[in-house]
Amino acid sequence: MAAALDCASRGRGAVEPNPMVGAVIVREGVEFARGWHREFGRPHAEIEAIGAARAAGADLRGATLYVTLEPCCHLNKKTPPCTETIIPAGFARVVVAMEDPDENVRGRGIAALRAAGISVDVGVCEQAARELLAAYVKLRTRHRPWVICKWAQTADGFLALPRGKGRWISSEQSRARVHELRGLCDGVLVGAGTVLADDPLLTNRSGKGRQPPRVVLDGRLRMPLDCQLVRTAGDSPVILATTPAGKAANPAKAQELVRAGVEVLEIPEMPGDGGAAEPAAPRVGLDGLLDELGRRQWTYLLVEGGAEVLDSFVTSGLADELIVFISPERLGAAGAKGMANLDIARVGEKMSLKEEERRSFGPDTMLRYLIKR
Repeated sequence: MAAALDCASRGRGAVEPNPMVGAVIVREGVEFARGWHREFGRPHAEIEAIGAARAAGADLRGATLYVTLEPCCHLNKKTPPCTETIIPAGFARVVVAMEDPDENVRGRGIAALRAAGISVDVGVCEQAARELLAAYVKLRTRHRPWVICKWAQTADGFLALPRGKGRWISSEQSRARVHELRGLCDGVLVGAGTVLADDPLLTNRSGKGRQPPRVVLDGRLRMPLDCQLVRTAGDSPVILATTPAGKAANPAKAQELVRAGVEVLEIPEMPGDGGAAEPAAPRVGLDGLLDELGRRQWTYLLVEGGAEVLDSFVTSGLADELIVFISPERLGAAGAKGMANLDIARVGEKMSLKEEERRSFGPDTMLRYLIKR
């Protein structure tokens, strides 16, 4: 099962909104085929493994199939039910890491195998499978994408450099890793403030993975018509998430954005507290946005900034994972007056974080955390 899980992980970034799944076929202690779901629309892991075994001339009768997720039993638009291939193959036993939370499956695949006389064991390496498929489980049960908040900071927690000190906090190696991360996600999100300050492109320039849509939170339609995002909307989708009030206040700008190829998406406003602290400008409701992206079957959303947007996702409990690149540079309070601060050390004091990964990229340290709930 550990080998099957390793196979499954190779599908990350290519199979979504389907789950990453791996399969291994064994008989009498000898493994003779592996497979994994390689790409959305292509054969599932079980079919890949069975095909590899048959191509090698193996006899599947009496063999055991290890698979990281319950085999599907429903007809979808892309592939036939896996159970219809597994059952006639003659397997004596199927070992499943976890039940599929998809309402179209959810135990029915296991029941179909048992009804056909196949011995089925469920729950082997289940925790590892759940960790691997956490984003898929969230999409199927809560109908929202897995939210990854990413930022770069100085060693003392500042997210930007003072004017004249350069544009980048993180190293070239760290930025290359961010491009790879974009290629694994369904979309990249920033706030309008980041667009106005940095005019980012937000594309994946790693040469591998997908080219994700770019999302801008812009409650007042402030995004310039001549920014890089608008100019490249025909190359990779750009979604401007605004409020009904923001669009109504500037309908001509909204029409110009649409003509330029930008999707203008209306989302209800973020509710205020009704007091003096309530913002004067409309802000896009993050819950409504995540619900909409879930309807679009997005599995992973990468939130890249700025500091206010990141803080909104983290403090409202909407973030699932944090990836932070820490530069050895320190600005000090005097040198960083007015600079945004979102120190991961302080975030860790406010909520329970589980460190999953720690790696070096050039002079920087990358820390990856899961938010424990």
